This record gives sequence, C-alpha cells and structure tokens, in this order.
Amino acid sequence: MATSDIELVNRSLALLGVDSVTSLSDNNKPASVASIILDDTRSAVFRSHPWNCLIKRASLPKDVVAPAYGYANKFVLPSDYLRLLAIEDSGTISTPYQIEGAFILSDNDSMKIKYVSLETDVSKYDSLLVDALCARLAADLAQPLLQSTSIMQEMWRMYELKLREARFVDAQENAQDVLEADYWIDSRLGTPNTNISPPPR
Repeated sequence: MATSDIELVNRSLALLGVDSVTSLSDNNKPASVASIILDDTRSAVFRSHPWNCLIKRASLPKDVVAPAYGYANKFVLPSDYLRLLAIEDSGTISTPYQIEGAFILSDNDSMKIKYVSLETDVSKYDSLLVDALCARLAADLAQPLLQSTSIMQEMWRMYELKLREARFVDAQENAQDVLEADYWIDSRLGTPNTNISPPPR
C-alpha cells in the first residue's frame, strides 16, 4: 500500500520498467517529469468518480461581496474542492446554483455541500484507487520518458481496466449516492457515464 507521493511515482515507473527515484526533486528526467504531471494526473483521476475515501462535507462561508447579478449570494468553496456531489440544504443537487471560480452562486442563505476533495495524504487512499492512479500516471509518463506510443496505449488500457474495477467496488459500498451523483453530473455535462477519456492515438 503506497503511503507517499514518491511511492506512487515509483510504482508507476516500475510499470514502465524505469528505475525508481529517491525524491521528486532528484536531478533526473523521471523525477522532473513526474513532479510536473503528478498533481494534474491525481486531480483527473479523483474527478472521475465520487470516491468514498475522498468525500467530504462542508458548511460554506458566505462571501462578503454579493454577485453582480443573477443570484443573491455567493459561497466560498473549500480549498481542496474538486467536484460537487450534492447541495445538502435541499437534499438534492437540483437547487439553482452556479459554480464560478472558487465560489458557488445561489439564492440560498446558507450552503452545505458534499464534495470530492483533493486529498494529498496518500495513506488515506483506497488500495484500488492507488492501483488506478499509478496506472494512469504510468500512461502519462510513457511518452515523455520512453517516447513510445504503444506503451502509452498499453498503460492507458491498464488504467481503464483498473479504474473500472476500482469504481465498481467503490460504488458497492455507497451505491445509491454514487450512482445518483455520477448520473446527474454526467447528464448535466452531456457526457457518457464512464467518465473515461479515450486512449491517446
């Protein structure tokens, strides 16, 4: 079980047959490339599904400056916010609102939300989520480190399989909330429910 960023990176490098690194600040290409892409890759995987280990609830503070028009109030999103799952005040996510930058705009007088967080403590990640994240990181590292489109596609296929397994198991633990959140967000965005981009070509 990975417990740190460097362990995530080294598991990904092992999938590619690349030597491990001791730190993301090492003076070598694997460390420097991994340090650039790790945060974006992690955010992308976290946003792909309402992972139980990443869900948080928060009562949002109201901003002192009201929106210029359209809504009565705006509320400050948490600094670790990644994806909205539900507005708890109304019991559903269908209350009128708009996310703009670091705020939720709404006519509500208060705002309580459930959301996917950008958790950086690797020890809190589910083991299947770690597997999926490492496979995705390997896919993102393959081209800059190995200049191999075929290996990148192979790693991407591995990521899709591991992501599907991780999402299935995760959904079994909280099926109703997960299915409703994924369905509502996907239908609102007009995207398929897989939340998986096609492999690079």
